[in-house]
Order: sequence, then C-alpha cells, then structure tokens
Amino acid sequence: MDKRHISKTQSGVVLIVALVMLLLLTVIGVAGSNVTGLEEKMAGNMRDRNLAFQAAESALNAGESWLASNTFTCTPTSGRFNPRDKDCNSGTAETSEVWDSITWASTDSVAYTGVLSNLSANPRYIIEDLGCLPAPAACPGVHNYRVTARAIGGSAETIVMLQSIYQI
Repeated sequence: MDKRHISKTQSGVVLIVALVMLLLLTVIGVAGSNVTGLEEKMAGNMRDRNLAFQAAESALNAGESWLASNTFTCTPTSGRFNPRDKDCNSGTAETSEVWDSITWASTDSVAYTGVLSNLSANPRYIIEDLGCLPAPAACPGVHNYRVTARAIGGSAETIVMLQSIYQI
C-alpha cells in the first residue's frame, strides 16, 4: 500500500480525540477546584463555630465562678433573673424563656472580658435562680442556678449558646 493513500484517509481523527481528552481534563480540573473551594469554606465555618464555642464555655465558667463567690439577688440589669421572669416580679411568669426574651447586647447580660481574640463581640452570660430541691418549702437545701452563656464567633452569623445547672 502507498503511504500517501493512508495519510489521506486518517487526517483529522487525532485532532478530535485530543480535543475530547482536553475537554475531559478541563471538566475534571474545574470540578476539583470547586470541591477545594467548598472544603475551604467548610473548614473556615468550623473554625468560626469552634471559636464561638470556646468563648461561650469561657463565659459559662465565669458565671459559675461568680456564683461560687457571690450571693445571688435577682437584678435584671446585672444578668440575674428568676426563671421566665425577666423583670424579677416574682410571680409573673412569662411565656418565653429569659434567654429568648432579653437583649443580649445590653445590660440584661454580663459581658465576659477575658483574653479572647477574633470574636465579633464579647461573650455574655446570665444566671437564673431555679430554687431549692426537692421543693421551695425545703429551703435551705441544695439550691440550683441555671447559667446561660452566648457567644458570637468571628462572623456575626455564628452564634453558640451553652447552659449549665450549678448547685450550691
């Protein structure tokens, strides 16, 4: 067979195969970069949530430390409440929990000002007097307090709220 005859019948096929292969490699590369970008966002969000969680834990510990060394008096402007009673009226139970009805950025809560960095705002806490066990008539007995801490991470959308029951 003549070499000129073979080259005329196969012209252009290699070019099409090469272009298809190049297109496939491009699609794989773009998909890989999209996955990498998404993973970076996920890692950043997890870091921000972890930062807010640690800040809320610090504020929770500060509230518990305050209880250990102070006498509790219901004072709304100092972050100390009765349960479901954000005005300390003792008897007027509200329909929502205190931590849902206060303004966290105001004097309704206590700011924790320990050494924390990269936060949008200082974490804050409140303390609620839950009363005595087994019943209020049994006081003095084991007294329960609920400490609620709220922290905002590096972005204002990352909010973590933690609670603990502290007994004295």
